[in-house]
Amino acid sequence: MSLNMHYKSGLVRKAHCQISDDLLPTLYQIHDNAKFPRLTWLINSIYENPQIRPEAARELANEMVEFEKLILSLHLPFPRLSLQKIHAFFEGAATSQQIIYTKAYPTSD
Repeated sequence: MSLNMHYKSGLVRKAHCQISDDLLPTLYQIHDNAKFPRLTWLINSIYENPQIRPEAARELANEMVEFEKLILSLHLPFPRLSLQKIHAFFEGAATSQQIIYTKAYPTSD
C-alpha cells in the first residue's frame, strides 16, 4: 500500500509526495508511540484517504524530524532521503497553509 499526497502549490501546480510501501515498515516502528501521535494517526488513517490540514502537516513535519533523530540515535538503517522528502513536503504544506489530499493505492504483487 502506498499513500500518494498532494497540495496546491501555485496557481495551477501541485506539490506531490508518496509514502511508498517500502517506507511503511519503517514508519510502523513508531506506531502507537506516545511521542508520535500524528504519525500514528496517519498510519491508522492511511486507508481512509485522509485530508491533512496545515496544522496537522506542521505536527507531522516536526514528528518526522524527531523520528529521524530517534533512528539515528539507535544506529538503525533507514531511508534518510525518503524521510527528508516527506518532511519537506509536510513543511511546505504547513508553511503555505495548504490542505494535503491523499489517496492510498494497493501495491500489485
